Amino acid sequence: MRRWATGFSLLLNLLLLSAFFLLIQRLGGFRYTMYRAYHSEAGLYAHRKSLFALFPDRPGAMVMLGDSQIEQCEWRELLGDSLHILNRGITGDQTAGVLDRLDDILRNRPNLVVLCVGINDLLLGKAIPEIAETYRSIVQQLRKPGAAPQVVLVSVLPINNQIKNMGLDPHLIPAFNIEIQQIARSFALPYLDLYTELSDAQGQLLPTCTEDGLHLNGQGYLVWKKQLDKILLGT
Repeated sequence: MRRWATGFSLLLNLLLLSAFFLLIQRLGGFRYTMYRAYHSEAGLYAHRKSLFALFPDRPGAMVMLGDSQIEQCEWRELLGDSLHILNRGITGDQTAGVLDRLDDILRNRPNLVVLCVGINDLLLGKAIPEIAETYRSIVQQLRKPGAAPQVVLVSVLPINNQIKNMGLDPHLIPAFNIEIQQIARSFALPYLDLYTELSDAQGQLLPTCTEDGLHLNGQGYLVWKKQLDKILLGT
């Protein structure tokens, strides 16, 4: 009887383990499931995109474009009320999502676009060449004849796996930032290296600049402002 019970328990555990791995696979794999465990953005992309579409054109605006690092800042208050700034950040957005909504960006005929995107692509395990190809397409669309606003390319920011493990090899971020730098050079665009400014000696996001290991707090955005002001003011 005891052997039967032990065998049955082992079989049940194996079935439960198999069901667990099957569920993980159906959810998109371990990396994606881990990422979704830390984030809940279902519907946010479509909601914000539909909201942006309702707004009237704002010719000559400065557009802050990208993911949650863009969305979560009050840019007009941070950079100054004299600048006409449009916040076009969407939490969870990826390079493909930004590319898909460029028509709405360009209809505003902006003077300047500040682009920060790519961390979510990396978190979802996409290959760097694939991300870089889409990123380059974004820049090509922004710089096409008839549009051609000034564009500032912002590095992907570091993360801090010691505060919260994101399941991402932190070395992939500087590797992708090299691709952004190369794109910036090929289009003769400014590259804003926030990765270096916000990293500690181990390449982790400074603990003083984040609460969750991924997003910036107020101090982190002050670092961003200081570096961006150098470009905006030409200093």
